[in-house]
Parts: sequence; C-alpha cells; structure tokens
Amino acid sequence: MISNIYERIVGVSPPPEPNKPKILCVGQSCLDIVQLCKNYPQEDADVRSIDFRYQGGGNACNSCTVISQLGQSCEFFGYLSNRQFSMFLQEDMRKHNIDFSHCPVTCEHECPKSVVILSINTGSRTIIHHNPNFPEVTLKDFEKLNLEDYSWIHFEGRNVAEIVLMMQHIENYNKSITQKEIESADSSIHHLPITISVEIEKMRPDLLDTLPYVDAAFISKDFALSRGYVNMSETLKCMSLESKTGATIFSAWADLGAMARAPDGTIVQSPAFPPHKIIDTLGAGDTFNAAVIHYLNKQKLAYYKNGDDVNNQSTKNNIQHNYNIESSEKSQTEFINREVLQNAIAFGCRLAGAKIGFRGLDGINEIYKHFMR
Repeated sequence: MISNIYERIVGVSPPPEPNKPKILCVGQSCLDIVQLCKNYPQEDADVRSIDFRYQGGGNACNSCTVISQLGQSCEFFGYLSNRQFSMFLQEDMRKHNIDFSHCPVTCEHECPKSVVILSINTGSRTIIHHNPNFPEVTLKDFEKLNLEDYSWIHFEGRNVAEIVLMMQHIENYNKSITQKEIESADSSIHHLPITISVEIEKMRPDLLDTLPYVDAAFISKDFALSRGYVNMSETLKCMSLESKTGATIFSAWADLGAMARAPDGTIVQSPAFPPHKIIDTLGAGDTFNAAVIHYLNKQKLAYYKNGDDVNNQSTKNNIQHNYNIESSEKSQTEFINREVLQNAIAFGCRLAGAKIGFRGLDGINEIYKHFMR
C-alpha cells in the first residue's frame, strides 16, 4: 500500500503532449545480451541460464526508456548504426515512443554490445562490454538540434571535451533568451532556459571538467569512492566545491538510499525502498536518474507556467556564490527548493527500488500506475 504522502509526491502523469518541450538524453546506445543464472558461474564452468533476452541498453537510452514510460516526451541523441543489432535498438526505441530522429548514423561500425550475467542468488549483475571504437556525437552534430525543443538536456558522462563544448553551446542559447520571451510564452512553454545535467559514473577524473557548466550532477558511488569519499554526505560536500553556484548534486548509494544538495546548500535524504526479492539490478541507477529528472522537469514547467520565475525570489536570494568556480551562466535551478528536492529523490528511490523487483525496464509504467492507486 502506497502512503498518502507518496501519492502526493508522485501526482498524476499525463500522456506525452507534442507541444511540450522534451527531455533530451545525450549518450550512447548499446545492445544488452542478458543471461539470468541461478548463481554466478565459476571459471571454466559449463552452466545453463534460466532466461535469456536482448534489450536496449546504454545509460542514456535506459533513462529515455524510463522517462517515456512516466509520460514525458523524450529524445535520445547519440550515434546509431545501420547494421543488424542497431536496427533492434531503433525498434526498441520506437516501441517506447523515444524520438531518435536527429541521431547521426554510421555505416562503418556495429553498435556496442554488453553481455550481462544476472545472479538470482545474489541479485548481482556482471557486465562484459564490447565497444568497437563506436563514434561519439560531437559539437558539430549537436549544433544541428533546435534547442527550443527542449526544457532539460541530460548528458551521459562520456567524451568530455565535446560535451563541455555542447554545454557551452546551451549556455549561449540560455543567454539569448530574454525575460520578455519567457513571460510571453504561451501554454506550449517554449523559449525556456534549458536545465543541464550530467551523470558522473565512470572513475575518470576528467569528468570533473563538466561540473562548472551543469545545473544538476548525479555522482555515482564508484566515482565517489575513487575520489576517497567515504559516504554520501562527504560526496555532496566535496563535489559542491567543484560545481558552479546553485548547482544541485545527487549521490545515490544503492541500498543506503540517496542524498541531494539543494541550490541553497540544504541537504535532503531518502532511504532505499528494496522489493521483497531482488530480481534484476541492471538499470537501477538509470531509473533513479530518470525518475529524478522527470519529477524536477515537471516542477520546472509548472514553475515557469505559473510565473514563479518572476514572482518568487526566495530561492535565488538564499544561494551562496561558489567563488571556486568561474561560471559564465547562472544555474537554471530556481524551481528547486527543499520540498521539491526531497520529493524528487524519494520518487527516484521508490521507483528504482521497485524496478529491481522485476526483469528489464518494460514494467516501469505499470509500477507507476500502481503508485498512483
């Protein structure tokens, strides 16, 4: 039974509306070849799997799959191939109503692939990834997009030098939007400044170069541990020093739940919500990120539609400037306060917890419907 408080947190998710700005996820598509085993096999063993499936993968694609099932129009942006396995990925995105119409296509490469071994006994997932030098999108590709179509752009932390250039391109777009354009926007809510987020997952120090440009950052447990941080609280404290003024920082540590730092420095926390039995942890982190982005983006659209950007200055006045970072653009996070952030991470933890109780991502929409009963 979902509590009344949680029903208030989730609210109602309308079907996607064509005239509403989209969430764009920039990253890489991947074919996941998933084998479900009773136990993780020992070396040189010959075992049978209980189940086998192909599914779309890659962090950005997974997040799009979740966002779409939550009722938000979304788009994936990354290279695709015209070869066999990439055709499967494209069909999978069509099935989930994910727009990929602006993706560049390569004829020379097959898409990346991962073999994933899921252990029923422990709930672990072991990933063996193969990437045959698959190309990454560049600023030149990104400049072809019409930024008016998006309210939020999320980057999978990959080719850092290029995504920093893309972030700077978004900053220039945001600067070009005048207050008059925002106030005169009709119910379609176009001409909004774009909120930029990034996922910092891999243990690569150069990913820190993105922080001066993002409004929200999702810091993985593995990355935090690689920096010597011993818990979520230390992660938020240290990573905020690397981020621009007003940025929101998220730190999720699996069974320990998640913590987040609001633009004014307030810290909020949510416990984990594990299912009765852990079935499939693959994509749990992507589900958390997508759920948080979805929730915050809904709050953002309501914030601008109601004119709160003009009438409410309380959040802006409480933000302390981070003088360690030279940012050329203010954070697009005026709509995030303590209550909004608390609700967002609670939603993210609940949805991610529910997701690991079933296989794949296709059941997210049914779980979401259950939350609203």
